[in-house]
Amino acid sequence: MLPAQSHTFTGMVGYYDGLSHPVLGLDHFLAMVSVGIISAQIGGRAIWSVPSRFVLFMLVGGILSMAAEMSLASETILENIFYEYVLTFIEFGIISSVILLGASIAIEKKLSTTLSTIFVSIFGLCHGLAHGLEMPWATNPILFTLGFVSGTAILHLFGVGIGVFAIRSSFSNYCLKFSGIGCVIYGSYLFIELISYYIL
Repeated sequence: MLPAQSHTFTGMVGYYDGLSHPVLGLDHFLAMVSVGIISAQIGGRAIWSVPSRFVLFMLVGGILSMAAEMSLASETILENIFYEYVLTFIEFGIISSVILLGASIAIEKKLSTTLSTIFVSIFGLCHGLAHGLEMPWATNPILFTLGFVSGTAILHLFGVGIGVFAIRSSFSNYCLKFSGIGCVIYGSYLFIELISYYIL
């Protein structure tokens, strides 16, 4: 299993499983909470627009990936190519989201809102592509999808709450920046693991 591939094809029945799914992998958890924190740091309309964009592009990625998974089920050669190249891109995207979102928290508001929105959209797409591979295998794909969208939204709100509270004082704000550095370190570790996986 690839370093960032925290998702599995087990325990996918309905809404509850989808709801808990984003929490199962630390990489997914950190990225989604980070989106909420960044939106709080930016403030204003970004508090709802940035997380909403992540969820929107995650849904788009999920639909595209689910369609690819179902259409390639009987095409062994194409399926092998898909998993060899596309899945690698997805994993790099997820790991990059942990690193860059963590860095954005650490430097606080140094990136423009437009650039942050672009990053969030790309990362939402990558996370959606990863989840979309699992949807066709769920007992109830629709409920599972609604569950992981709800779980993602809850993690975003959790991140917003952390961000809003943390920026109120200098000490908690510094703690928040250190947590961003922690995300960068963890993401870098995953990146090295992924590179090692393909080299070895």
